[in-house]
Amino acid sequence: MKVAVIGVGSMGKNHARIYFNNESVQLIGVADPDPEAVAKIARKYNTLAYCDYKQLLAREDLDAVSIVVPTKYHRDVAIHALNSGKHVLLEKPIAETEIEAKEIIECAKRNNKILMIGHIEQFNTAILKLKEKLDQKELGDIYKIDVQRIGPFPSRVSDVGVIIDLSVHDIDIINFLLDKEPHRIYAETQQKLHPYHEDSVIALLRYEDGILATLNVNYLSPTKIRQLKVFGEKGMFAVDYLNQELRFFENSGYRSEQWGSVIEGKMIKYHIKKKEPLEVEIDAFLNCIKNNKMPVVTGEKGLRALQIAKLFIRSATEKAILHPDNNEK
Repeated sequence: MKVAVIGVGSMGKNHARIYFNNESVQLIGVADPDPEAVAKIARKYNTLAYCDYKQLLAREDLDAVSIVVPTKYHRDVAIHALNSGKHVLLEKPIAETEIEAKEIIECAKRNNKILMIGHIEQFNTAILKLKEKLDQKELGDIYKIDVQRIGPFPSRVSDVGVIIDLSVHDIDIINFLLDKEPHRIYAETQQKLHPYHEDSVIALLRYEDGILATLNVNYLSPTKIRQLKVFGEKGMFAVDYLNQELRFFENSGYRSEQWGSVIEGKMIKYHIKKKEPLEVEIDAFLNCIKNNKMPVVTGEKGLRALQIAKLFIRSATEKAILHPDNNEK
């Protein structure tokens, strides 16, 4: 299979590296409007450089492409790639607007091509292990999820704010872990350093069965933290995304299917075979193409994460509690 990467910035160059190291594919080109940057990556990975992505997509021997360009270009580049007969791994978020996202999804269907959205956290081995534990009911009934995704301000991001850039990760992961979507949303934002958009958000989501999820996401922290905690009757699971670690903190007050009290119990750190999430994601993408399988993160799931993220923005702007299950789908 012959593959290529469009966009060789901080994330795109990692796509190129992983394709280059994958013996089952051949990296036949990289594209970027920056001639110096694209030439450097092409030399490093022994491939061809293109400043015009349309010239790369015109190659008949190209099977699939990763699109890793600024969000505002997602729609145009993805649609051109799909209409050129290429399978597409499109970095998150799926698009800048819901209309553009729907256009991309319909284009993939029309051309009968795989469209996978790069929600990379679904391929973190700690999250995959947590999902397995939750599906086996090892936590009992879940009642709360807390997320912290904070770090320094990234000057590379100017076209979207922290909600579209980062919180879509957590929206996607919470929906994935619970197999549910929120039915009530409220958010508050701040804008301290970003010239155009919010750079901090606190969001509260309510799911079926009274489950609450809180998101603390910002660009304003001097240190990078990526953590998720899931609380249930039997205790708490804690994920450290960066170190790919999963721990369980037991509630020793849980007895005989009864949740009578909360008492600190033992802590278990699970052994997890670590693997770079982007490598797992790209392997999954290639597997979908080879076996004509539907991706785990479809265009529709990418759209839903974007829709909920947009509701965060609207909630903060209108200072309103919103109900997506009533009128937002």
